[in-house]
Amino acid sequence: MLRGRVTGVVALAAIAGPSGPLAGCGGPSAGAGRDAEIVDATPDAPIDVPAGTPDLQFVARAMVNTVAVDQGVVFRDADCEVVEGCVGAAGSRTLLRFATVSANLGSADLFVGVPPPAGESNARFVWSPCHKHHHVRDYASYELVDATGVVATARKQAFCLEDDLPVQPGVQPTGYSCLRQGISRGWADVYTRDLPCQWIDVTDVAPGSYTLRLVINPLRTLPESDYDNNVFTVDVAR
Repeated sequence: MLRGRVTGVVALAAIAGPSGPLAGCGGPSAGAGRDAEIVDATPDAPIDVPAGTPDLQFVARAMVNTVAVDQGVVFRDADCEVVEGCVGAAGSRTLLRFATVSANLGSADLFVGVPPPAGESNARFVWSPCHKHHHVRDYASYELVDATGVVATARKQAFCLEDDLPVQPGVQPTGYSCLRQGISRGWADVYTRDLPCQWIDVTDVAPGSYTLRLVINPLRTLPESDYDNNVFTVDVAR
C-alpha cells in the first residue's frame, strides 16, 4: 500500500500530437486502463483504521511514467483553459502533463456529494460558466519545485470523482458518477494526462532539475483516516 511519497527520475519527452488543446473534461479517455494492474495496493493489503473512514492515496505506479512535456500547444483568448487560468496566457504554451490516479484505500466510501443545479455553486462544487458543468473544489494541488521553492503551480480541474479503476480485487463499487460523486472503498478515480488542465504550464520555467509534487485533499476538507499519505513526488528534468 502506498504510504505517502514515491520518488524517481523522469526525463521529460515531448508528446507528439495536435498543436491545439484537447476537447472534453472529466474521466479517463478512451482506452484508459480501467482494468490495468499497475496499482500499489495488494490483494491482502490491510484496511485502514479507524473503521468507517475513507483514506485517499495516489496510485504512484500508474502515474510515475506518465510525466511528459507537450510543446507548442496553442490556446485562444476564449478557450476555457485561458479563461479558468489553466495556462498563463493565450498563445503557444509548454505544458508539463501527467496523470492523476487517486484511490480510496480506507474502510468506507468517500462520498463527495450531489452537485447543485446548473449555474449554482456550494462549498463542495463550483459551477464553471465556460465548461457548463461543476468542478470539485480543492481536490488536489500541483506544484513544480526546486531548491529555491515553488516555481509553478496548478490544481486538479476535477469534473467528476467516480469509480474508474479497481485497486483492491473483490471489492464491488458503489457506482459513483458525475450525478452522485465519490470514490468507493478499494477503487480509484483516474484523470489521464491528455485531459484539459491536467498539467502545469511551464512555458516560463527555465531548463533544469525540478520535483513535481502533487497533494491530494490539500486543505483536508474531505474526511480521511490519514492525511500524511497524500503526497506524490517525482523528479523531472525540464
